[in-house]
Amino acid sequence: MKTAFDFSGKKYLVTGASSGLGRDISILLSKSGAQLVITGRNARELEKTLETMSSSGHIGIAYDLSAEEDFTELFERSVADGCKLDGFVHSAGLMPLTPVNTLKKKTINDCLSVNLVAFLELMRCFSKKKYRTEKAAVVGISSICSLYPGKCQTVYAASKAAVNAAVQALALELYSKGIRVNSVLPGTIRTKGYDDNAVLVGEDTQAENIKKQIHGLISTEEVFNVVAFLLSDASSAITGRALFADGGYIN
Repeated sequence: MKTAFDFSGKKYLVTGASSGLGRDISILLSKSGAQLVITGRNARELEKTLETMSSSGHIGIAYDLSAEEDFTELFERSVADGCKLDGFVHSAGLMPLTPVNTLKKKTINDCLSVNLVAFLELMRCFSKKKYRTEKAAVVGISSICSLYPGKCQTVYAASKAAVNAAVQALALELYSKGIRVNSVLPGTIRTKGYDDNAVLVGEDTQAENIKKQIHGLISTEEVFNVVAFLLSDASSAITGRALFADGGYIN
């Protein structure tokens, strides 16, 4: 598959690359000519992603974002080849679907740790000149749920809304350093997460959610196109924004 973007000579870090949207973003960025550093908790699945990616020279690092407080080692390994990063995509995430009357503090902490805290720690490290190029772009994967949450999505929606808010503050702080920061709000996508959600909420509820999307169920390629746009120079005037990739979600 030929993509609409050319990232030849660019290098990006992608988290959550061992499955789902993160895997597909990594594969499509590689098809666009980019060099990738990909991370994920499952080393075997991460290797499968590497095997599917185009070209060579990519780096796979098995890394648990929720287990490490300081991501300095991750960034040191990412630039050990002497090439700095042009940006990163934070696609790793947890999506707990839990009724509030059974909600546990651990569920809250685990979700926030990966969805929000890891994003902020990635930003802390990436803001250092030793790891990034002079002109860089960051994309945090948020969710349409951050604006229109459903039942039992309290923690997930809150974590993604926090990412959107953080993006605005980070954009103000980092624009003078040449870093643009945006988030993307996907709607319902056909991934393993979609299938898991259908089991939890039921096929009928899932079908109703899809009906709210004018475009219907969207593909990971369609989300990638929005992510790629924000990474590219074509979006040089955009920072601190949350862009929709939701299939025209009407709540």
